[in-house]
Amino acid sequence: MSIFQPSTQFKSHQWNGIYLLSAISTLIGALAVSVQPLLLDQIFNIPFEKEGEINADIQVVAEMVSILCVGYFSFKSDKVGRVPIIFFAFLFISIGAFLTPLSYELGVYLGVGGLFAFYFARVLVTLGSDTVQIQLLTLVGDLSDFKNRPQLMTNTVFMIVFGGTILTAIVMQIAEYEYGIELITFSLVLFGGFGAWVTRYALHDVADFVEEDKRHPLLRVWDLVSGDPRMQLAVAAAFYTRMDLVVVSLFYSLWCISIADIIGVSRIYATAHAATMVGIMGMGVLCSIPFWQHLIERHSRITTIGASLSISAVGYVWLSLFSNPYDWGMALPLILIGIGHGGATVTLKVLTVDIAPKALLGSVLGMIYLAGSIGIIMLVQSGGYYFDAVGPRAPFVLMASGKLMVVIFASWLVMNQVEEDSNHVLKKKVKISWRPLIFLTAGLPFAWLLGRMLLGGYLWGVDHENIPVGFINRYLGDWAFTFLIVSLAITPFAELTKIKAVHKYRRMIGLYAFFYTMLHFIVYVSLEWTFDLDHMLADAYKRPFIFLGLVSFFIIAPLAITSFKSIREKMDPKVWRRLHKSAYVLNIIVAWHFILAANEENGEPYIYAALVAILLGYRVYESIQKQKRRANRKPRRRRTKRKKKDKTAPDAPTEVISEAASE
Repeated sequence: MSIFQPSTQFKSHQWNGIYLLSAISTLIGALAVSVQPLLLDQIFNIPFEKEGEINADIQVVAEMVSILCVGYFSFKSDKVGRVPIIFFAFLFISIGAFLTPLSYELGVYLGVGGLFAFYFARVLVTLGSDTVQIQLLTLVGDLSDFKNRPQLMTNTVFMIVFGGTILTAIVMQIAEYEYGIELITFSLVLFGGFGAWVTRYALHDVADFVEEDKRHPLLRVWDLVSGDPRMQLAVAAAFYTRMDLVVVSLFYSLWCISIADIIGVSRIYATAHAATMVGIMGMGVLCSIPFWQHLIERHSRITTIGASLSISAVGYVWLSLFSNPYDWGMALPLILIGIGHGGATVTLKVLTVDIAPKALLGSVLGMIYLAGSIGIIMLVQSGGYYFDAVGPRAPFVLMASGKLMVVIFASWLVMNQVEEDSNHVLKKKVKISWRPLIFLTAGLPFAWLLGRMLLGGYLWGVDHENIPVGFINRYLGDWAFTFLIVSLAITPFAELTKIKAVHKYRRMIGLYAFFYTMLHFIVYVSLEWTFDLDHMLADAYKRPFIFLGLVSFFIIAPLAITSFKSIREKMDPKVWRRLHKSAYVLNIIVAWHFILAANEENGEPYIYAALVAILLGYRVYESIQKQKRRANRKPRRRRTKRKKKDKTAPDAPTEVISEAASE
């Protein structure tokens, strides 16, 4: 018998348990991000010029792994319940936190590198923290109805923000004392164990996990999001909202630490100061939640999301105008960011739970989490590059630009009369294509690069020796590989989820992979090699990863050219299919190129290579299974028919005509 028994009643102490665990889960996630720069500095002595990139890479890798795992857990929660998953997620946190300070010795002992072991430990903590938050919100959705949902959701979000900001600011003050960082890290182990204990004895599931619709849950989620513009707005808002605490905690802390020596303060003091300012932002969130609750109960959620994101965008722009992170005047824009974050978070959660069917709630909230994780990956990865190459304020400008894009989308919905009535029912149904949204999202990294070049004055009239070629090459190469992996993942995703509609976006994503690869190649040829063929050949011989990069470019170029329908129709279908199977070889070569080009201590290339191995392994497995099915397929029974007798030859033998079974 399962240790988790479902019930239909929840008492006050159990609600207190939900609120307590909500605060603890975000406290753990925020502390892990806040102490990360100091841990890397103390354990690995990361040089200043690489702090932004490596800290961002660790967060990106943690989110990439969490996307797969948390999404799967959300899907499974609709079958096995929310509480068992919360219990084991807290155990993941304890294990990851325990391994974090031991990562260097553990990595050296296992021969994988200390930084790789640190990546693994951080993934466990992030995975556990994110899983707990999603499952607690889903449990609240199970317990609430249309009338009390805004209040219960705002209470839960209040505690989530309280833990991630105010409690984090208080706990981070311990960092100023001797062994403070070690004590904070060890506290994560205790928080994880305590959370598992509270979950085990205070919570239980209340939903009836019986499926009426037999279709795959992800296919039903796709239909739900595709058929309701509000859900599409919720996905877009989640993309730019969930990252607020991560971006501010990470890059503001790095900013304070990066100039600590110039200001004349210790790095530990800088971290504590950053935590205090993040706590001030949290105060803005907490104080604004009653206002947002009142607003979403009486007005359109579409308008509310647009208003909240506008406030956040203003805060980020204002924040980027400061030159000294220790200026207490920065509290005002941080409060604005907090107010906007609170409104967007509460509104999109309430909206999602209102629209989603009960039996599908876990999967839908998992999809919202997925959108937020992809946003963190894109913004943190780009923000890390910009932090190092442009300056510490650049990530905040990127955040503002993204939020303004969603505001434009919300305004477009309102202008086209896609609004809610007083009962929060759509007045007008409009089906919106995903293609423009995907196109704009995939083009964001290029737009950010142009902005960086424009702000740096590198677009014209500058000697190429002053252009940050290394930054541009890494940036474009990373995005090219990212889109290659996404393109490779589309077919497995479609087959596993039965969402065949995503196939039509594969070509667009593949062309973006070629677009960034082409830019990557052009930068190498023009800015680094200056079109010197001798230099190019010598460099390719000296650095083998250059040769692999050239091979990759000459593989992907014909794939992109022949992807157009007009060219494909002129080719033999068998030749076209054989040509495009070279995409599998392409991903292997690019992964090899990525590993050889990276620093030995950087674990990010190995994570990317592991994703390629998993996706290609799936293809091999499916190919083997397909061959087995063909081999085990019973031959069709041969049909026979007698030929009519020829009157001129009545004694002629009857002919048997066989019809070959077609596959």
